[in-house]
Amino acid sequence: EKPEVKVVVKGDSMLPFLRTGDMVALRKPHRLRTGMIALVEPSDGVYILHRIVKLGDEEMVLYGDGNIGVKEKVPYTAVVAVVQRVYRGKRVINYGSFMWKMQNRLWPNNKLVRKYALKVYRKGVKQLNKNKQL
Repeated sequence: EKPEVKVVVKGDSMLPFLRTGDMVALRKPHRLRTGMIALVEPSDGVYILHRIVKLGDEEMVLYGDGNIGVKEKVPYTAVVAVVQRVYRGKRVINYGSFMWKMQNRLWPNNKLVRKYALKVYRKGVKQLNKNKQL
């Protein structure tokens, strides 16, 4: 098995699957597949951790679960690593697990549906946080 590196997630471009504070285990990929979450370093030097939604001949398309319209086209040479597992508190979500597959299949790709799904998700999280403070 290839060695892993763990990093803490920052940002909300992969909501609801990845949240700020989650930890991800990264490893060098031996093969890329749609549904994987890839860490890439495009030409501008800013690292991106987004889901692979399409594999082409010389480049792939990434889409953050929490993004509404922005998709990135990046060459395969930009791939640094892929997420092998997600750590959220005591919970572990492995690549290929039921939870991972459900998130990949059920999260909407349609921009309008995604926009409203994110709105509902964020409103729900805000309400939960508000209730915790009471």
